[in-house]
Amino acid sequence: MRIIKILLIISLIWPFVDAKIANADDEEDYKKYEGDVHKKHNDDYDDDEEDDDYDYYKEEDEYEYYDQIDPETNSNTWNIWTRSTYVNKGELPLKEAKEIQLKLENNNNTVSLYLIPLDGEIYVPGKIVAELLGAKVVNYDDSKILEINKAGTELIFRAGTNVVYYNEIKTPIPAVTFYLNDNIYVPISVISNGLGYVAEWQEMNNAVVLKLLK
Repeated sequence: MRIIKILLIISLIWPFVDAKIANADDEEDYKKYEGDVHKKHNDDYDDDEEDDDYDYYKEEDEYEYYDQIDPETNSNTWNIWTRSTYVNKGELPLKEAKEIQLKLENNNNTVSLYLIPLDGEIYVPGKIVAELLGAKVVNYDDSKILEINKAGTELIFRAGTNVVYYNEIKTPIPAVTFYLNDNIYVPISVISNGLGYVAEWQEMNNAVVLKLLK
């Protein structure tokens, strides 16, 4: 009789125990993909350590593809980041990779780089663009990760994904980043808009001018 009572009590409380376990698992999965995986560097982190010892980016799963199914977003311009995984950008200002001048509006700072049209996007080397805009840049070559910080804004890209962590929030981008010639190439719409600028193509000057978003 005592055994029957014990079994009856267990059968009554088990659903609540099981629910707690399930919630804990869900919470861990959530943390993997949201801001908690990007709590800033550990106090004891040594800048001279190898990338593989950097726990901040250790788990590959943190940078899986953004799987949310978004409806197609229409945009008449190639230089606007719509926070979607698929955007119909329309016609691009160039058809093939081309060396151009990239400069800031009302500023003498200019760099020469290649624009690469691909998958409806104009790709640029993220490090070069970010540095032109005065951002602090850290490259993690082994992990193919680019971290950009400027005036309280943080962008973290990883080559081979359609994700950017924008101020610690996993956010979709409209095409997959890639690694080429020691640079991580990202859509110019994402990096420029993300840092508060918009890119303008100037055919006559063979240049792209970065202007402050208004």
